Amino acid sequence: MTKTEKKFFDFLKNHILTVIFFTVTILAIAIHFCGIGFESGDYQSFLKPWWQVIKSSGIGGLSRQVGNYNIPYQIITFIMTLFPWDSLIAYKSLSIVFDFVLAGAVMKLIVEITKSKVAGLVGYSLTIFSMTVLLNSSFWGQCDSIYVAFIILAIYFIFKDKTALSFIMLGISFAFKLQMVFILPVFLFYYILNRKLSIFHFLIIPAVDFALCLPAVLLGRNIIDIFTIYAAQTDYGKLIQMNCPNLYALICNGSDANYYYMFKLFSILFTIAVIGFMLGMFIFKKVDLKDRKKFLMTAIWTVFTCVMFLSSMHERYSYLLDILLIVYAVCYRKNIIPAILCNLISLRGYASYLFKYDVVSNQHAAIVYIGIYFYLTYVLVKEVLLNNNSKTELKVKI
Repeated sequence: MTKTEKKFFDFLKNHILTVIFFTVTILAIAIHFCGIGFESGDYQSFLKPWWQVIKSSGIGGLSRQVGNYNIPYQIITFIMTLFPWDSLIAYKSLSIVFDFVLAGAVMKLIVEITKSKVAGLVGYSLTIFSMTVLLNSSFWGQCDSIYVAFIILAIYFIFKDKTALSFIMLGISFAFKLQMVFILPVFLFYYILNRKLSIFHFLIIPAVDFALCLPAVLLGRNIIDIFTIYAAQTDYGKLIQMNCPNLYALICNGSDANYYYMFKLFSILFTIAVIGFMLGMFIFKKVDLKDRKKFLMTAIWTVFTCVMFLSSMHERYSYLLDILLIVYAVCYRKNIIPAILCNLISLRGYASYLFKYDVVSNQHAAIVYIGIYFYLTYVLVKEVLLNNNSKTELKVKI
């Protein structure tokens, strides 16, 4: 072996994790751009027309609502229209960038929990190569990685005892997607059970949303719009479930609007009741959510509960759940099968919408999905409620 070869292999040995990280990143970038020319129905019906209106209106167009996304996304869209690129490329490039932000946030969170760079790299790779992450941005042109990335960072900062920064991350997440509220119950549990933060921390969330919407308000947007956009979203579609294999996929025809009006109030009240009951049990058992494993398991359960029982759930609304399950599986090497199954069920939903391919019906997927939900509820009760006095042992020690 020559000296040059020896130096090369020595460098490779000493910096193998860095080499793997950059290799994974380069491959992921290439794979993500494979689908960038695909035009989804949402792009043709919504994103493209919004772009055209925003571009033709100029900066003054920020004074009125275009589309049904929150104001910060409209502001970013306006900024992108100032550059000479195609709307399809612009939307997807933004989402792809945040795919890598999300994967990086997952890596930081896993390293913080496990103290293992290897585990962090595994989490990074699983996230960036996830088919639903790839399809969401590269093919669909959706932006779910944006709000989920900031939620993962919020969990990271709460684990670092940087409470204000954690709630700023939640505020940024909320400014992009209403579905951020799926994670709020675990922070509420943490507030009540551990008294590590103030009720005023929760006010940071709307304050950050307001700050990010302020440029449009200064340009003439009615300040009430900040509060009404999401209210209007909750009534959009008027279907009890929208290709999401939750409870309602089993009990009624999701494409019949009559069931939306029949079950909407029920879905909200039932979800509150289920989460409220669990909170009562947590208080009774004096659960310590400073335990990171218990916090993550509770976060998974609260997000899953919202997806399972709330009305008008899209297949994309399980995005946060899938990422949290990946984090938990990598950190503790437990509940790996539920993580795989939930990601596959999400993939079924994406394939159904994007490619009109239903290898498994929504009803059959719902049977599996509901089974996973009850299993994870059992895990929550066993490992969080009934095992409250035992110390959590970390499975990954590399």
